[in-house]
Amino acid sequence: MSGLLRILVVVALGLFGYFLYTLDLFKSTPIAVQTFLHLSPTEQIPIDDTSAWNPERRISLEVESESKIKSYKIRATTGDGLVVLEQEEVVTNRPQKLKIWLPKPEIELPDSTKLRYEVAITDWSNANFFSGETLVKHLDFTINTKQPTITILAHSPRISYGGSALVVFQVESVGIKDITITNGKDTFTPFPFVTQGYYAVILAWPLANRNFSGRIQVSDTALNAKSITIPFIKDTSPRYQSSTLKLQERFLREKMDSLISEIKAIRYEPKLDELDDDFEKFVYINEQVRLKDEEIISQSAIKACLHDAKSTSFPVEWSPFVPIKGYSVVGRFGDKRTYINAANKTSQSLHLGLDIASVKNDKIIIANDGRVILEQKLGVYGNTIMVSHGFGVSSLYAHLQDFFVGNEQEVFAGDIAGLTGESGWAFGDHLHFGMLVQGLNVRNVEWLDSRWIKHNITDILAQAKSLINAESN
Repeated sequence: MSGLLRILVVVALGLFGYFLYTLDLFKSTPIAVQTFLHLSPTEQIPIDDTSAWNPERRISLEVESESKIKSYKIRATTGDGLVVLEQEEVVTNRPQKLKIWLPKPEIELPDSTKLRYEVAITDWSNANFFSGETLVKHLDFTINTKQPTITILAHSPRISYGGSALVVFQVESVGIKDITITNGKDTFTPFPFVTQGYYAVILAWPLANRNFSGRIQVSDTALNAKSITIPFIKDTSPRYQSSTLKLQERFLREKMDSLISEIKAIRYEPKLDELDDDFEKFVYINEQVRLKDEEIISQSAIKACLHDAKSTSFPVEWSPFVPIKGYSVVGRFGDKRTYINAANKTSQSLHLGLDIASVKNDKIIIANDGRVILEQKLGVYGNTIMVSHGFGVSSLYAHLQDFFVGNEQEVFAGDIAGLTGESGWAFGDHLHFGMLVQGLNVRNVEWLDSRWIKHNITDILAQAKSLINAESN
């Protein structure tokens, strides 16, 4: 055979081989793999390829291949190269889907050990000249078997229905994932306190939650979890009034038009144009417009709380939150109000603040330093200001005649927030004064009482701060 012919044969064989290789006969679809951590026999969550792991929790790989699964190999090595596991299995029944349980290391490894799993999965495709397609999956874990520890340093002795209480605690954990504080219904954001690992949180027992159950739960990045009860004494003695108010048709006609005009000037309320009956308009304002106002107020407080929780620079002393001098109470917190018209139709609302009055257009005093987080004209609440004071505590001032401070402005004890008035749904000049904890309305009388603040808040913070400083020294 001449040299030219040999070259032609080699080229032809090469082209034929390339042709065969490019045929669908040798192609395969990619092998798909998902990794899951099993929290219980019926609950699993997807996890990343790099995470913390307590080997007491099982991990599975959900494998899928249209070409069916032939075999897999598992190899595990520590960060210093020690091989702690090798396993290989041929899958004889050729499944398209397969759950591979990741074996635990064959020796017990100390916490913080770096562990790499290499899982090689091969399918039955004709790829690589009939040897199959192989996917290599790498999983990098940090061993963590320890439960977090939670230690309560100090707490308010009791919490009253509708009221507030404080707890200061320490968390020791490798890689904290979540800290959840709950009253059994609502959750609360913890505030870093003094130094790393210590937290303070003021909880609320809102009127909508009849059964308070205070708990702290901590989980780490390996999903080890610890939960403890906050040992507050639960005081169910506070009683809240119910009142029935009769609405006259003349009053509805006179007040409704001006109030509807105010509401329409601040937001779109098409429903008010659809209603013909004055009492039905009143019901919509009393229930739906009020609900929208309270949502704005609550969300402003929650947003401020999340912002403030990034800082540790909060006061450990507060003065009573007295907003005007020489006031008289004209409406109490927690009053369940039923409005009734001449036709015995009713509408209800829950009063979430304290109505107080003195002289007309009285000055509203800010009692403690803070930041204005809401300065807005609302529907039922009228001209409204809210100030955040740290630790999730906010004070609210509504029905104002004039604003003297603006949104995001820093304010100090003794500053004037505005003047009392009768904007919004107000019957005469007065101040609707509210106190909120992480967006939940709480009993004002506690925050107006210097002894309650001292015994339940400032003394507890000071006590916890002394303990932390003593431990640090």
